[in-house]
Amino acid sequence: MKYDFIIVGAGVAGVYAAYEFMVKKPGSKILMIEKGRSIYERKCPVNEHKIAKCPIFDGVSGCKPSCSITNGFGGAGAFSDGKFNITTEYGGWLTDYLDPDLVLELINYVDTINLEYGAPKEITNPYAMHVLDIERRAIGAGLKLLRSQVRHLGTENNLKIQAKIYESLKDNVEMIFNHEVTDVLVEDNKVKGVYVNEKFYESDNVLLSVGRDGSKWLEEICKKNNIKLKNNQVDIGVRVETNDIVMSEINKYLYEGKFIYRTSVGTTVRTFCSNPSGYVVIENHSGTMLANGHAYASDKLKSRNTNFALLVSHEFSDPFDIPNEYAHQVSKLANELSCGSIIIQRYGDIIKGRRSTQKRIDEGFVRPTLKEAVPGDLGLVLPYNTMKSIIEMIEALDHVTPGIANEHTLFYGVEAKFYSARPEVDSNFESKVQGLYFGGDGAGLTRGLAQASANGVWVARKIIEKLEK
Repeated sequence: MKYDFIIVGAGVAGVYAAYEFMVKKPGSKILMIEKGRSIYERKCPVNEHKIAKCPIFDGVSGCKPSCSITNGFGGAGAFSDGKFNITTEYGGWLTDYLDPDLVLELINYVDTINLEYGAPKEITNPYAMHVLDIERRAIGAGLKLLRSQVRHLGTENNLKIQAKIYESLKDNVEMIFNHEVTDVLVEDNKVKGVYVNEKFYESDNVLLSVGRDGSKWLEEICKKNNIKLKNNQVDIGVRVETNDIVMSEINKYLYEGKFIYRTSVGTTVRTFCSNPSGYVVIENHSGTMLANGHAYASDKLKSRNTNFALLVSHEFSDPFDIPNEYAHQVSKLANELSCGSIIIQRYGDIIKGRRSTQKRIDEGFVRPTLKEAVPGDLGLVLPYNTMKSIIEMIEALDHVTPGIANEHTLFYGVEAKFYSARPEVDSNFESKVQGLYFGGDGAGLTRGLAQASANGVWVARKIIEKLEK
């Protein structure tokens, strides 16, 4: 069978591309191939069986065929806390290719789909008087506040929305799970289809939306087909956890405060993925264990802590061109020092230049929500400029939300965000190989749910236009 459209990767870029294609061109032959599991089968053994650490560090190969937190229908975003940011100020680089008003229109379009499938109606107002007061304090501390309407879906609601969309797709889109695309066939500079091991699936239109975990594979496909790549930055930092009361004003009026800061060493630090009353979690990125966080919408599932990431952007000059590998090595060092987990350290111990012990963690005023984290010294892991940048950022934030820089605040490390070397594409996100499109975070085009979803919708629309000519 020859398909009208093949989608590699069932993250949100792929899911909303499939949804748009199904709605706008009913009866089309659409195939989605995903190396992870279906939405109903995605279960993490750490959470499911309350084991101390990922099985991969106990001499076991880990989840088959891939980590259920980062892979499967809905992608890594399905297990996030589901912040849908309606803005073009952050969340990706789609405005490098499309008019900002068009990008915002696409994001709002996806938002209406989510509302149709059960997203909460509550949304933040980034121009409320209290927000202006927060912004004033931020400017005084050298911080820039990025504005956005935020619709917090919540981890449980996010999964429910993706499950409902899956139900809509399953009778109209052929979906293959637990199988990884091994190659893309290109002839005469035109895409012909994809291989799953020895089996071939034919199509003149292929979208590679493989997510961050598939970024290395995507780079190999690009190099094989002479598609130019531009290396993006890599972000390395920590996940911060404190008591809800410290973050109460930002949590109430912004839900997520997006701040950026220029440090004395020339780096840029940003806050990312804030989770009020949330939980710190571990993610397995192809064997590299990283800190992350999520939060539930239900009051019954809330903690008493807020967590968020502090990420330092690292850009490298020639001849170094493997920033993702650099971040993996830094993160793996933390894994080795914690015997397969991640490190937790009190801010007070960081300032005093000493490692945290279990006794010091237990005596602190912030109770860790990630019990399997191992007390240690992040100073043995993070490069000097990275650690100095994080300290400067947390001290600046203390002027906006007093108490965040107290000695009991917890740092989990390492948290890193891997971005693929961005393939060269046009405004339709089509590469020089005719019919081969790219989308989502794994392609270095987006950074979050909203723009990744919008990216998928736009690709679907452009392919439909091409087919109808």
